[in-house]
Amino acid sequence: MLFLKQFSWVDWTLIAAWVIIFVITIIVELETMNLVSIWFSIGALAALICGILFAKPYLQIIIFFVTAVIAIVLTRPLTKKITNRAIIRTNVDRYIGKIGVVTKEINPFEIGEVKVENTYWRAINKDNESIKVGVFVIVDGIEGIKFIVSKVDNNTEIEII
Repeated sequence: MLFLKQFSWVDWTLIAAWVIIFVITIIVELETMNLVSIWFSIGALAALICGILFAKPYLQIIIFFVTAVIAIVLTRPLTKKITNRAIIRTNVDRYIGKIGVVTKEINPFEIGEVKVENTYWRAINKDNESIKVGVFVIVDGIEGIKFIVSKVDNNTEIEII
C-alpha cells in the first residue's frame, strides 16, 4: 500500500487517461478491423507502463507520441500489403457488354427493366433519355442491383443468339 501513496493526483489522472485511451483505441480497432488505431493503443500502453514506473507527465506524453509514430513507421507498409484487397468480381460482371431488350420503358431519372440472356434486370440510362419497350440496349455497367444501359445505335453490328 505504501507503493500507491507515492502517486500524486496528476499521476493518477494520467494513468486513468492512458487506460481510457488504450481501451477506446482497442475497441475502435476491433470494430473496424482496418488497422487504424492499433498504433495509438501501443503508444498508450507504453505511456501507461512509464506512468506506473513514475515517469514525469511530460515524458509520458512524449513516449506516447514517439511510440505511436515508431509503430506507424515500422508497420504501415506491412499493413498496407495486408489490407490491400483486390476487387472480387461476381458472376454478374459477365453481363457487361451484352445486348438486351427493354421490357419496361426506361425514362429519365426512373428505373426500367431489360431482359438480358433470359434474365430480367432493373435498368437505368445515364444519358437521361427515354428508351421504349422493344429497343435493343447494351449493358455499360452495374450500379448496385441495376444495369446501366445505353441504346444500341444502327451502326453497331450485333448478333442475337
